[in-house]
Amino acid sequence: MRTAKIILTLTTAIMIVTGCDWVRSQLGMATSQEIEALKIEQQRVEAGLQKADSIEKARLDSIKLVADSLEMEKAIEKKKLESRERFHVILGSFKNYSNSARMVEKLTKKGYKPQVFNFKNGFEAVSICSFDKVTPAFNEMYNLLDQGFAPDDIWVYDIEQNLHN
Repeated sequence: MRTAKIILTLTTAIMIVTGCDWVRSQLGMATSQEIEALKIEQQRVEAGLQKADSIEKARLDSIKLVADSLEMEKAIEKKKLESRERFHVILGSFKNYSNSARMVEKLTKKGYKPQVFNFKNGFEAVSICSFDKVTPAFNEMYNLLDQGFAPDDIWVYDIEQNLHN
């Protein structure tokens, strides 16, 4: 029984002594003020992490929004390409702008609606007409050749080749 009293007394004394800030500082342990400062710092760090997470989520959302917007823009552009006539009968390709302008003027006077393509290699190609399918484009090319209206180097250009600007 005596041993139990001693153990109980020592346990109580240790609990009382270690609860005192002065004793804790003498023993090299953190005081209540230091513990409170650590709790505040931990809360500040957690708040900073939450803010960083929110910013990262917003950044990812904006990237996704931009990607979705670009995807939609590509789909619209693809739809435009599908809806417009992609095969052009090219009558001439010129390095000199004045030559292509003369051909456009000549074709316009004859009732055609020519288009000019600026190719990436610096040439300008003049289209006399365009079609959504390749077969009618070649048929028109051969008709123009048979009529003697077109030069021998007439050709069909598919705009999906992306040779133009």
